[in-house]
Amino acid sequence: MNALFIKLRQQHWETRSSDERKIIALGALILLPLLLYFLLWQPAHEATQKLRSSLPILRLQAEQMHQAANLVTDLRHRPQLAVLDSNALKAAIEESATRNQLRNAFATLDTQEPNGVRVAIPSIAFKKWLAWLREIDQSLHIRAETVAITALSESGMVSIRATLTNGSTL
Repeated sequence: MNALFIKLRQQHWETRSSDERKIIALGALILLPLLLYFLLWQPAHEATQKLRSSLPILRLQAEQMHQAANLVTDLRHRPQLAVLDSNALKAAIEESATRNQLRNAFATLDTQEPNGVRVAIPSIAFKKWLAWLREIDQSLHIRAETVAITALSESGMVSIRATLTNGSTL
């Protein structure tokens, strides 16, 4: 390596006149700081500014991921709900509908094996249906598996046919 450097110096540098050497050295002194600035300092400075601006967002995302991981852990340790058979499910739905003054709105309330209940409501306010559906989901863990909704001519009123369950039908 050292021999190669000496050979290059003899071939290229020492063959130049002293004026040429001064001009090349002066050019190198001017170009070296410019190259250092544009190739090293400026990209590093811009990257630092980008990182500073993105750091709060990344911290927020990390916090959201920690919260999601805690939620997953909590859900894994939550006990499994008992699956009601269709008769017990029908009784729970009837009790909830009676409590919410909806029992008279039901045209049919039939069991469907193994753990489902078919419901038909010819006319109900859509908001009332959603509120009741949310209430039975939160309190009894009963969810709508299938729902057919038909809008009626009266504003906000719908006809509902649904299958409600609180467990897997498999």
